Amino acid sequence: MRVCFLVLLAVLVLPAVGAEARSHYRAASGALADGRIAWRAWTDAGGPQMLVVDPVSFVVAVVAGSPSELAARTEGGTPWDLWRAAATQHREALQNAGIRRARPLRTGAWLTFDLCPSEHPLDRSVLVDLERDATPLPVFLEVSGRWMETHPADLTWLIAERNAGRLAVTWVNHTEHHFYKPGVPLDHNFLLLPDTDLEAEIFAVEQRLLDRGELPSVFFRFPGLVSSPELVDRVLALGLLPLGSSAWLAKQQSVKSGAIVLTHANGNEPVGEALLEQWDHGHRPDLADGTWHWLGLADWAHALPPL
Repeated sequence: MRVCFLVLLAVLVLPAVGAEARSHYRAASGALADGRIAWRAWTDAGGPQMLVVDPVSFVVAVVAGSPSELAARTEGGTPWDLWRAAATQHREALQNAGIRRARPLRTGAWLTFDLCPSEHPLDRSVLVDLERDATPLPVFLEVSGRWMETHPADLTWLIAERNAGRLAVTWVNHTEHHFYKPGVPLDHNFLLLPDTDLEAEIFAVEQRLLDRGELPSVFFRFPGLVSSPELVDRVLALGLLPLGSSAWLAKQQSVKSGAIVLTHANGNEPVGEALLEQWDHGHRPDLADGTWHWLGLADWAHALPPL
């Protein structure tokens, strides 16, 4: 549990770089005429803007407009609605609440790499190795604000790999600070530490990504996979889907079809990265002939929640 924890030094949330050009950043709700759902709003030099998500494809976009122009949305049978309901299945769990696995149309699993605050460089070699087996390689990157702040070259490299068509990146919010205080019980640690501002922790990461010209997704991972029922509800109310895991490799959990695989690419968990490479190498024939796939956002849109 200590592979990516940052000792708590302060509870003050710092603004994202360049955030001064963006004012009144906040949660939003409502539907556009085309059915897309607004989940963030702000004002910048171009006027009022919103982050919207397609409830079928989960594709995110920035559009001009104000939440006052939106229509109220009635929940329906879209993939967005199905996954919001599924995300509450483990809401009572102290650890690993949220979505742990799915039922994909294709045989395969989703790769998630946590980028918690770390003194180590990004494990680029692991990603380069896995890129040999998928073009592009779909990855869900759970990124913390402090990691982005202290690893600008690694962040630039990831974006360059995406732009070159070698990675298909879905940015997952992993909070700004990823707070952790050694010796404190889990039920009072991480986001459960007193005076932690959940909205500030989430909004800071989103704005850092926007400042880089990147689009945050509607996925979220709790630091340490630690939460409470109230936190799960608040994350959902902010328009995010909490991701757990059914295959944290460093914990010797096995990879099966539909798994959400968890490793850390921040240099703090070499055993997990080694196990992932070992698994990938052993299944290269299956990856080559299409009997196994590393799954991406499009697969998520067509998958079903677990029974």
